[in-house]
Amino acid sequence: MALPIVEEENIIRPVANFTPSLWGDRFLSFSIDNRVAQKYAQEIEALKEETRSMLLAITGRKLVEKLNFIDVIERLGIAYHYEKEIDEILYRIYNENSKFEGDEYNDLCICALQFRLLRQHGYNISLSKY
Repeated sequence: MALPIVEEENIIRPVANFTPSLWGDRFLSFSIDNRVAQKYAQEIEALKEETRSMLLAITGRKLVEKLNFIDVIERLGIAYHYEKEIDEILYRIYNENSKFEGDEYNDLCICALQFRLLRQHGYNISLSKY
């Protein structure tokens, strides 16, 4: 059985003639002073430590506050800085509330948030527990 011969077609693509950028080449050669970069790095470290202390201080708070704070940190994309702390908090939540009973679970939003966060972090939670 012979395979059919496919002829190559020349594809002609239109060339776009965009107008030059309003900004020009200003950002192609951006450089930052080392002192400014050092200052920013120190500010970032201070903010990271402040966030870490807020995360550690949340232990005595209500369940909804813990879950919302973890959710905000993850949505901001900075959770990788606090993986250990988040895992400890979620471990405690999972072990303390294994039967998912109490007034806190009358709210569907709290249940859904807890379900999502625990599942994202590898806890085996099923809907039958809710």
